Amino acid sequence: MISVLSQDYLNEASTRFELCGLSGDAKPTAAFAGNTIANGSFFVEMDTGSVFFFDASSHTWVLFGGAS
Repeated sequence: MISVLSQDYLNEASTRFELCGLSGDAKPTAAFAGNTIANGSFFVEMDTGSVFFFDASSHTWVLFGGAS
């Protein structure tokens, strides 16, 4: 289950999320909780400690300090 640590409404169309969950959880790729995921949102995997940042241009999560 994915949990929201915080969210920051940037405008009507975009929200920056700080999310956490397990490595096996499917990371959202366009929207979460009905809001478009903003560039720079991040996801922390609680079981591995890995941190991913969202790249809105490709709708992918990029591992911080490495490849996706």
